[in-house]
Amino acid sequence: MNIDVSDIVENPGASKELHVSKALSFEGLDTVGPVQVDLRLVSAGKGELSVTGKVQAKVNLTCSRCAGEYVQPLEVDIEERFVPQSSLPSQDQAEEDVDFEDLCVFGYENSELDTGAMVRENLLASLPYRPLCRPDCRGVCPQCGQNLNEGACKCGEAEPEVDPRWSALKNFSQG
Repeated sequence: MNIDVSDIVENPGASKELHVSKALSFEGLDTVGPVQVDLRLVSAGKGELSVTGKVQAKVNLTCSRCAGEYVQPLEVDIEERFVPQSSLPSQDQAEEDVDFEDLCVFGYENSELDTGAMVRENLLASLPYRPLCRPDCRGVCPQCGQNLNEGACKCGEAEPEVDPRWSALKNFSQG
């Protein structure tokens, strides 16, 4: 999603809005349906742009308990900075004494912002650490692999197998 900012970049306080709802694909994300992007770009002078707004998307995820596929809605608040590519620290400078704030910006060239990377990074950062298809997901049976959300398994009725290496403890009694 490229945005021409030549009309606002050198006018501090000037702004531009972007409202897009379309199917977008990002590496590492399996989006479902349209991605809603609402952004406000404000010039801070000296080529710096402040970008704020909201991104809404639905992504396919795999539950960390039952391994089932499900759709997770995401809503992300955006607050980023863009500066001309030429003013970003070089690789050598980044290893030296550079402020953290100077590394947390996106670059742009030729008065054209590519907001795709920014949207992708913010969506990736908002993904749950342990995705769950639902809060009460019961997972899978550790012995037979049956999805316990779909019903009980038969192996739970039988006495669980004991690892033969622990069989000596079976006769151990407390007391």
